[in-house]
Amino acid sequence: MLRLSVALFLVQAGFHGFTASIPLALARAGRPDAEIGAIVGIAALVQIGAALAGGALIDRFGAIRLFVIGGLCYLIAAALLFVSGVGPEATVAVVVARILQGMGTGLAVPSAMSVVPGLVSAARRGVAIATMGSSQNLTLVVLPPLSIVVLDAYGLQGVTALVFVLVVGAMALALARPITPREAVASNLEAAKRRFGFAYRSSWVAPLAVVMLFVLHWGVLSAYLPQRSESVGANIGLFFAADGLFVLLARVPAGWMADRIPPVWPVLAGIALTALAVVLLFPLPTTEILIVAGTLTGLGAALIVQPLLLALTARSGDADRGSAFALFNAAFAASIALGTVGTAPLIGSVGFGTLLAIALGALGLSAVVALADGGLRHAVRSHAPPPIGP
Repeated sequence: MLRLSVALFLVQAGFHGFTASIPLALARAGRPDAEIGAIVGIAALVQIGAALAGGALIDRFGAIRLFVIGGLCYLIAAALLFVSGVGPEATVAVVVARILQGMGTGLAVPSAMSVVPGLVSAARRGVAIATMGSSQNLTLVVLPPLSIVVLDAYGLQGVTALVFVLVVGAMALALARPITPREAVASNLEAAKRRFGFAYRSSWVAPLAVVMLFVLHWGVLSAYLPQRSESVGANIGLFFAADGLFVLLARVPAGWMADRIPPVWPVLAGIALTALAVVLLFPLPTTEILIVAGTLTGLGAALIVQPLLLALTARSGDADRGSAFALFNAAFAASIALGTVGTAPLIGSVGFGTLLAIALGALGLSAVVALADGGLRHAVRSHAPPPIGP
């Protein structure tokens, strides 16, 4: 479990090493906001298809193989950016690199997460999933501000070299010796329906819808907040660092709560905190406002994601858990793509404030969906024995 957590932390440098550095590098190269939004969002758009395909592949070929393939996608993307840069003449290369990064995260994250339920006892699955998720969040804490420091000192080539080393370390850890589940995850569910090898269940719809509606704000912020902040001298790296730090700090307590109380209550609390953060970012931000907003989005994300992941664990079995976690990742990516690529044609005409208002409305709808799912109003008992009749 510890080795896989460290490997996930390192491999996600292939994505989060460019979360802040790519928009800034593109802006410094003179690219307009609409173009930056489209380029940044391509990775999330590709992540949808990669996660959907990856779910079926994880179920069939095993999680660790797909984890390594995700790492290889990150390495090729980093090498491509090292050679091409981000100038106007390198648009095709940058787009290809973002496609590879989307493929990498669409494969690596659900692969690692789908292994977790079998590595620990049933009663500790909420905390275990939270711990694994914390590894990825730690990457979000460390890499964006570090990548900005490296970008300022050594340019984008320095960032790509750093990312390359970290991802190679992740793959070495994953392959050092086999990572095998200690126990099967008990389930009294019927076999999931499959189409083209991909499993799906109707019980997954509501948690995935909550994720899609909740994450929309992050797509808007990741595409347009870096350059908006830099224009007034505010430190955008601290926003990403605060978000990642407080997701990290809140993940395990949120997982502990998810093991004990109905998911709907922490989910609603997380939506409220995220909505407050969005409201704070309507005016031009200061560094202090960015830190507060990042803190609120981090806490909110932990309170929302952990209960939903545990609910998906309870609503899936060993044979289809790869598909469940891949769909979760795809829903996340689809929402980010909508907030980045989907808004790129609109940012010039309607402006940042209008897009942020739409994201705020989506947060409200996510609360409605969470309340409408009766299963989320009851504590998750993924470790309970199957019912044995009257």
